[in-house]
Amino acid sequence: MKRKLNILAAFLALALALLLTACGGSGGDRVERFAEVAPGSGENIAIPGYEKLSFAAGKTAQAVNLKNPAENACTFVLSLTTEDGETLWTGEALSPGETFTRITLTRALDAGSYPATLHYDCYTIEDNRPLNGAEIQLTLEVK
Repeated sequence: MKRKLNILAAFLALALALLLTACGGSGGDRVERFAEVAPGSGENIAIPGYEKLSFAAGKTAQAVNLKNPAENACTFVLSLTTEDGETLWTGEALSPGETFTRITLTRALDAGSYPATLHYDCYTIEDNRPLNGAEIQLTLEVK
């Protein structure tokens, strides 16, 4: 009986470790931020933010997970700029619930860490009217 309890305890510890690892990966860099649709409106837009994005050095094609949360009632146009203002990427309009999984940068980056900004421009779905947006400061980790 004691052996079964030890095996069960070991199994539960392993399962917990795997669960924490799966939840911690790149998702650990993700934070939810909110912007008001319009100043004083009281309506919020969910803005996914990241502390870092990991890119492959020497390549323009990059794997990402940039999304517009399904609960939003607006489209996003995302762009990624360097600290000095160079635009590395601008996406097409992203509807609620949609995700960019691959992007193509304007140029390949050398290995290193770079301060950058992920810009969120938000628009109404009905008539493409501009709403408030957000800017998320992050680090590009290029390996």
